[in-house]
Amino acid sequence: MQWKIWKTYPILGNRFLLTGLTFLVYWVFFDSNSLVNIIALKAKIKGLEKDEAYYQQRIEDTRMRLTELNSSLDNLEKFARENHHMKRPSEAVYVFVDRADLE
Repeated sequence: MQWKIWKTYPILGNRFLLTGLTFLVYWVFFDSNSLVNIIALKAKIKGLEKDEAYYQQRIEDTRMRLTELNSSLDNLEKFARENHHMKRPSEAVYVFVDRADLE
């Protein structure tokens, strides 16, 4: 029975091909540097690069706001009143919220 397989498929008798296929299967699926891990790590790197670009943009926006706030006291007071609801002792603060923001 065993000899019939080698005669029917002579390519299976090639030791070099079987060794190469075994190595390829091991590398693709089982190795610590397998093809599956490489693809997953490349996808993770791509996502991290997108996050880096997003945070770089946020840093730049924050720096621009900081220089704007430090440029004059009027801008600083406007920012404090709008974002932190600060007021002078003789004033009252009313906050209007859209219904769409509550949902």
